[in-house]
Amino acid sequence: MSLASDKSINFSVPPFSPFNGFDEQPKCKGVGVLAIEKVIINLEEDFTLALLPYARILNSLKTGQLDLAILFKNNTVAENIEYIGPLSMAKVLVITQSGTTVKHYKDLYQLDSIGVIRSAQFNNRFDQDELLKKVNVNSYSQAVKLLKLKRINAVIGSKIGLEYALYHENMSNELIADAFYLGDKELGLHLSKKSALISNLPLIKNAVKSAYQANLTEQLYRQQMNECYSKIY
Repeated sequence: MSLASDKSINFSVPPFSPFNGFDEQPKCKGVGVLAIEKVIINLEEDFTLALLPYARILNSLKTGQLDLAILFKNNTVAENIEYIGPLSMAKVLVITQSGTTVKHYKDLYQLDSIGVIRSAQFNNRFDQDELLKKVNVNSYSQAVKLLKLKRINAVIGSKIGLEYALYHENMSNELIADAFYLGDKELGLHLSKKSALISNLPLIKNAVKSAYQANLTEQLYRQQMNECYSKIY
């Protein structure tokens, strides 16, 4: 069914925990949903969450089947969307198997395989580096499972995404402490130029500016983990 057939405004977030919810905790909305709600709360529209694979989110923004998404800033859809951001910043890390140390970018070339979310962008140098051995994955959970099974050497991603995946797989959070910090990446709204919501662009820009906090997603993540997984926090 075409998303465009729905009367409400369709929005999307990265289609995996902790952004679109939390595994086994359906009462918790997820970091991405909460972040986007901070922006759209005063818009007089009906919004519906569309659960789509990451690559399909990007394609649906291009075609106008999807109105809005919150993602790491993605240049592959720049001609088809209005980027509004940043709404938050996020730390991008590369975690590796225990016993494997990455201290400098050049050390990444010695890794046999790095799990990367399909179609996601994390760091300009990394994204464009064709010498690195990258393996496409659909989620942080899948990537961390492959890491646990020693089928890949490393995973790149946002700190909170990787931290949650490690927790869910009962793996040591020390992998985060020992991770290679690649830099910060901004998250923002990606508004399709074909969306009827484009008429509210000035209002949305002001809402994003007002809601911006450098650590917004990290803050929302900690709040959700306290509420949903209080036994460990």
